[in-house]
Amino acid sequence: MGHRRQTTTWLTVIASAIVLYLAVTAGGSRRPAAFAINPRRVVVGLEGSPTTLDPRYTTDAYGARILPLLYDGLVAVDEHGAVVPNLAAGWENPGPRRYRFHLRPGVRFSDGRPCRAADVKATLDFLRQPANGCPAQGRLQVISEITVVDPLTVDITLRRPFASFLYALTAYIVPAACCRPDAADPATIPGTGAFKLVRFHRGSEIVLERHPGYRGRPARLERIVFKIIRDDTSRILALRKGAVDLVQNAIPAYALQFFARDGRFRLLSRPGSGYKYLGYNLEDPLTGRLALRRAISLAIDRQQIIRYTLHGRARPAAGLLPPEHWAANPRLPLPRHDPQAAVRLLDEAGLRPGPDGVRCRLSFKTSTNQESYEIAQIIKAQLARVGIELQIRRFEWGTFFADIKNGNFQLYSLKWVGIEDPDIFYYLFHSTSVPPRGANRGRFRDPEVDRLLEQSRLTLNRERRRQLFCRLQEIIAAREVYTSLWFRDDTVVVKKGLLGFRICPGGAYTSLREARWDAT
Repeated sequence: MGHRRQTTTWLTVIASAIVLYLAVTAGGSRRPAAFAINPRRVVVGLEGSPTTLDPRYTTDAYGARILPLLYDGLVAVDEHGAVVPNLAAGWENPGPRRYRFHLRPGVRFSDGRPCRAADVKATLDFLRQPANGCPAQGRLQVISEITVVDPLTVDITLRRPFASFLYALTAYIVPAACCRPDAADPATIPGTGAFKLVRFHRGSEIVLERHPGYRGRPARLERIVFKIIRDDTSRILALRKGAVDLVQNAIPAYALQFFARDGRFRLLSRPGSGYKYLGYNLEDPLTGRLALRRAISLAIDRQQIIRYTLHGRARPAAGLLPPEHWAANPRLPLPRHDPQAAVRLLDEAGLRPGPDGVRCRLSFKTSTNQESYEIAQIIKAQLARVGIELQIRRFEWGTFFADIKNGNFQLYSLKWVGIEDPDIFYYLFHSTSVPPRGANRGRFRDPEVDRLLEQSRLTLNRERRRQLFCRLQEIIAAREVYTSLWFRDDTVVVKKGLLGFRICPGGAYTSLREARWDAT
């Protein structure tokens, strides 16, 4: 039964490839028609829609990748993971609990208002108030006092030393007048970024226009349009016909070869750090059982999925951090594929097969993305071989993500992108980080993990801190809080005439600030 299901999945992939091939080669040996280029704008194809572009509340990857074009924090993280000045021209750290930040003069929000120290204080005060339910609250609760020294100087005092405090200050700054719970329409919240938001039709279109008062070099483009195209085939055809100029990490792996052979496009690629995983509801009577979670991990053949579905454009993951990250645990073993061991675990746990061969049935939630659905079908077939039946349930992104945050699931699959600071472990696994205060969506609780996470925030020595995170990764892996799958390569298909776009960590669209059309 599992083999037939998997064969059906492969046939679907092959059929899609054949259809694409026929579309690409239509017209015989004629050269593809050139594109009509609008030199003032770029159209980006997205596979899903942000749930919000309110910088105080955005948590999904779709929104997080767009926000750097609209907003700035006091500091930023560069492409090497280092903290660098942003709205702050610089800062002093006279003691482990004291910081003084000097703002750049002349910075204005997109509505023309100057950005001042009072805006910084109001934003950070709003984000750290528990009643407001902002995702950044957990990282900013360490602040005890914020003082406006003068219009361009702000002092921040901490309750205790916090090793990741500067990373927390990447939180986006908005005008003080917007720091109230009822300012929920993102179009009403000006930013200091290179672009401003002029239209957000959820599920359809997002339009940005150049911010003429931007403090840095003005963007080359006047407008960026993000078109939400959920269907893979429609997205591919929109790109091929010229209706879309750029698609990042949203072209199925099997289709990339066709664009690589089409002289009208460039294919950009590099090893990525986007971490794909299975998440579990640990309060559920079934997925809360460690033996079942371990059996699921053993039953999944990651290499098969990477080889045939992802066409080799991924690498197996042992944990949340890629091996090149400074805090990654080099001793963490890669998950192995061992269906026989999975069967033994299930037998020992009392999950024995019934007359129909099924040991248990689980609900597996995923989005409507076609590739995610194909992968879910393959995992379903692999788990069926050890007697675990998955019932795949597909939802539009907003509904799917809301269910995950609310704990309304047994099993789901998502990915984390752009991980720079290992303090993300606190956000994901501390017992107080259940949504909306964090992303502990599985409701994981462990006193030792809490203690290590709290200690990691107080430890300023980097090597000692790395040791704490290595131990944390061992516990998380042993408890199978997540089932690690792979790190996906970053891939971009872009029209050949668009220059200056480069792949940024986590797939952020930051480099569109420098993008331009070739004038020749």
